[in-house]
Amino acid sequence: DLRTRAPLPLVLLVHGGPWSRDTFGFNPMHQWLANRGYAVLSVNFRGSTGFGKRFVNAADGEWGRRMDEDLEDAVAWALERGIAEPRRLAIFGASYGGFAVLSALTRYPSRYACGIDVVGPSNLETLLASIPAYWEA
Repeated sequence: DLRTRAPLPLVLLVHGGPWSRDTFGFNPMHQWLANRGYAVLSVNFRGSTGFGKRFVNAADGEWGRRMDEDLEDAVAWALERGIAEPRRLAIFGASYGGFAVLSALTRYPSRYACGIDVVGPSNLETLLASIPAYWEA
């Protein structure tokens, strides 16, 4: 049962992809944020690799939907256990993680104190229309 003596400001750090994953081991961003007093939460939400084809395919058509809910469930878990301060939550991500930031700030406008989007697409239609031929499978 993971708990803390006092809630901390929390950064939900969302990996890119989504066909990628967070792995166990040293992560310089986690360490940098923790060194500055933040709790850091990374989630292998549906669509993350390494958990089987069903888990990856569970993300089909779920950008901005159930994938976001996986992230929100994780934040609720941290709040429930007193790990995170409810008024000091941040969400941070690059690429798909940036999209998740924009989506979360739109869907849950009073949840986060701030959001950091690094090269995240803001419009899925224009993203799909601009995919170069060498990306197509």
